[in-house]
Amino acid sequence: MTIIIVDYGVGNLYSVANAIKKVTNENVIVSNKAKDIKNANRIILPGQGAIKDCINGLKKKELYWLIKDLIYKNNKPILGICIGQHLFMESSEENNSVFCINYIPGIVKKYNNKNYNLNFKIPHIGWNVVYKYNDHPIWRGIKSGSRFYFVHSYYVKSKFKKNIFGITEYGGRRANVIIGYNSIITVQFHPEKSSFIGLKFLKNFIRWEP
Repeated sequence: MTIIIVDYGVGNLYSVANAIKKVTNENVIVSNKAKDIKNANRIILPGQGAIKDCINGLKKKELYWLIKDLIYKNNKPILGICIGQHLFMESSEENNSVFCINYIPGIVKKYNNKNYNLNFKIPHIGWNVVYKYNDHPIWRGIKSGSRFYFVHSYYVKSKFKKNIFGITEYGGRRANVIIGYNSIITVQFHPEKSSFIGLKFLKNFIRWEP
């Protein structure tokens, strides 16, 4: 098995790669080559920064349409982390609205404490509890209510409850933080920074057979 962390110019690539190597002896590579991505058995898209930079990074390296093609024509497990989650949604409010890959029905919304008159900090940085919403193999051996590490100012509003597999609460409102569809699973938190629970999550992804 080959697990690829896609290098499209953003994200903590080697942090994710090192975390994966702790839970498997399989081949783990960081690459932006189309051949490597096509031949991989598991694909991971991490991401940090702005969604527009992520989309442009994929297009600049000629990976945007490749990823879309793999989504619709293959059944390979794909994991999107943080901004990597946002990539698969319909659109994002970030950068004055950006169209995304548009595979999972949902919109990326910005946290706004002014509208809710709530005293909470943006971005949301630190550990927070994640509860199971719908069952998914990604939860195997992980208790609902486990803590994961977050760094984000935006969250996903999913159109369909059936695609939601994990939720958290921040600033007095619920946020959908594990969202999936078919062979894709996406997370708002950073499993590579979430201690042993995060490693268990990554191990479950590697073992997952959609």
